[in-house]
Amino acid sequence: MKRMLQEEAGWILGTHQLLSGAIVTRYPGRPRIVPYFAHLALYGVLAAGNYGDRVRAYLEWYVAHLERPDRFGLYGTVYDYLVAADGREIPEEGYDSSDSYAATFLSLVRRYYEATGDRAWVQAHREELETVAGAMLATEQKDGLTLARPDWPVKYLMDNCEVYQGLMDYAALQEEVWGDADRAGFYRRKASRVAESIQRKMWVGEGFSPALYAAGLRLRPNWKNWYPDALAQLFPITCGLLEPGSSQARQIYRSFLRNYPSWHLVPSSTAFTSPLVAWAAALVGDEERLSTYFREVREKVIGAGRPWPWHAAESGVLAVALRLCL
Repeated sequence: MKRMLQEEAGWILGTHQLLSGAIVTRYPGRPRIVPYFAHLALYGVLAAGNYGDRVRAYLEWYVAHLERPDRFGLYGTVYDYLVAADGREIPEEGYDSSDSYAATFLSLVRRYYEATGDRAWVQAHREELETVAGAMLATEQKDGLTLARPDWPVKYLMDNCEVYQGLMDYAALQEEVWGDADRAGFYRRKASRVAESIQRKMWVGEGFSPALYAAGLRLRPNWKNWYPDALAQLFPITCGLLEPGSSQARQIYRSFLRNYPSWHLVPSSTAFTSPLVAWAAALVGDEERLSTYFREVREKVIGAGRPWPWHAAESGVLAVALRLCL
């Protein structure tokens, strides 16, 4: 596992980090910079050890590309970018979500600070980080939950779990780096409101609703639908909203296993396999399935050269799961 952890970090940095510091997702035939995937990839890099300078290069890239404002009028968002054949980074004038991109960036900064102790970088970029926090909350609704983005009025379970984690991580930075108890309390109260609304409005007895719509429609989870319904159920565990040993977390994981008893088996090198399940499994202590999953990924995916749909974020999340098992 230690060797795999280092290999995944090396693969991410060696084949996906540009000279600008950006991390690319190598879609077939069209490499793109998708900040959300970059953040997950770098979670894993930080889990692997002493790569603070490489992660800092990405943090610098991100804060240098903040929109002020973007095409929706939001401040502190970052677009996806196409990477041209000549290396130019071309903004796509859009993003998959404004809430999750910002939230996962703040969580990445917290992980960077914990791994490196680089107080100076965090202190020097307080203004930019406050702007990113504003982007995370720009679509906040009366119940404290956020819409995915201004033109997409849906409150996703996955996004709001990441917002909860981003708020908690930013509150910790307020306290640990700047000694600002008032601002830390502000962000923790926001996080508590998100957690309370997820439990009150999205829990439907056998799982969480994967999405709430502006008109009030609440979808019940279809456990046979892998994404987003089933996979979304694990986000309250991986994002720290639920304690892994809680009865609710155990209920969710049992329901997941009942519907996907063979999640830990990889049928082929090009099959879609989400390491995020391994992340949740590591938190709840499913050691037997994890051992099989790591072996299957090493033999069938890594051994085959990590073909698509495996990409940098998959390696990053795999590395997080590996670190939890060491």
